[in-house]
Amino acid sequence: MSAFASKSLFAVLLASTLVACSSKPTDDQSGDMQSAPATPQSEVSAVDDQQSLQAQQSAIALTAENFHNHPSNYDGSTSSRVIYFAFDNASVPAAAFDTLRAHANYLKGNSNAKVRLEGHADERGTREYNVALSERRAQSVEKFLRVQGVSAAQIEMVSYGEEKPAAYGSDEMSWAKNRRVELNYLSGRP
Repeated sequence: MSAFASKSLFAVLLASTLVACSSKPTDDQSGDMQSAPATPQSEVSAVDDQQSLQAQQSAIALTAENFHNHPSNYDGSTSSRVIYFAFDNASVPAAAFDTLRAHANYLKGNSNAKVRLEGHADERGTREYNVALSERRAQSVEKFLRVQGVSAAQIEMVSYGEEKPAAYGSDEMSWAKNRRVELNYLSGRP
């Protein structure tokens, strides 16, 4: 076989291989194949990094959003002395019920014990609104304790609004930590 014939045969075989590889799928095969165009590895990596960052930010936002009702904040004993609240909300979170019951039981059993409920809010909103909101939060905790049988004489309330933050950041998690009522025992500490 001559060199020209060998090169021609090689060219024909190469062309037929390329044509076979680039053929379009039949109707039966079209559901099995993805029609997305190929993307360079650097673009795939950048997309993966961006999706990972968005997932992390979503997880942080979700954590901050539900921080008030997260069981790790409350141990069901008088050791937990901070009750966290949802944004713009004064309802006692369900996760805090056992902890508040423990405080109520302690106060009922120790008539000389006295607690001050200190209401707080995050920095968003006007000063006046935040003071009123933190007062409603303290009142909610007081109402919970009173329903459990604690004497009104054992409870004192103060509302600080945004004036005494627990966290100084201006992000979701800092705000979540600032929306709280602190139970500070004035006498008869557990």
